[in-house]
Amino acid sequence: MTEQQHDESKLERVIRKIKRCLALSKSSNENEAATAMRQAQALMREYRLTELDVRLSDVDEVQSDKSRANRRPTWDRHLSGIVARVFGCRPLSYRHWCDASGRMVERALFVGVTPAPQIAIYAYEALLAKLTLARREYVAQVRKGKRRSGYSPETAGDHFAIAWVSAVHGKIHELVPRGEEDPALEQRSNGRDLVAVESQDKALIEQYLAGQEIGKPRRARPIELDMAAQIAGMLAGQCVELNAGLAAGGQDQFRLGSV
Repeated sequence: MTEQQHDESKLERVIRKIKRCLALSKSSNENEAATAMRQAQALMREYRLTELDVRLSDVDEVQSDKSRANRRPTWDRHLSGIVARVFGCRPLSYRHWCDASGRMVERALFVGVTPAPQIAIYAYEALLAKLTLARREYVAQVRKGKRRSGYSPETAGDHFAIAWVSAVHGKIHELVPRGEEDPALEQRSNGRDLVAVESQDKALIEQYLAGQEIGKPRRARPIELDMAAQIAGMLAGQCVELNAGLAAGGQDQFRLGSV
């Protein structure tokens, strides 16, 4: 372990200890709460940390294992975008040199408050595999003349994929719990707690990304989509079944299948 890695590991332990102290500072026992807050503040002073630094330590970025030599197609970026919105993350495209392939590649990257980006990357990659296969099958059908299109097979496949993503979008939203499941609690909170948490997470993500060079997204040009490909994509997307499953650590992820 290098000296830098040792320092980072030590800082992580300190931050975990500060978080435990801050949690205890909310105790109903006034003495315990005061002691915990003093310990948290002392550690912050010793390591020159602020509460914002501690909260920012929860922000993480996770990149996809799937990469492309060329720019990610519109339907791929649409997919990462809807997944990111559902899980409260910021979607980015990360272009870099890949030693394994010996070329520049681009891949999806999610920034969010842990464990949101980890769950988002799981959902994105599972859906991407499903969509890639469905698009490939549709393109093959267009090439064989089993599907009619006024566009090239690849372009028709892109239009199919865009519609597929739109159909799956609503399904992901339905799976993610919003607010309290107890009606009585939901009535009391009226969704305010959820909004506050989402706003706080968004602010943390923006703070985390502040100062980093992030390219502006290209303005999408209006295109006339193949209606037949759109309908086929919508129908195929509606046949994707998403079931909420219990993942390790108690986090909700997905099992994907077909109806």
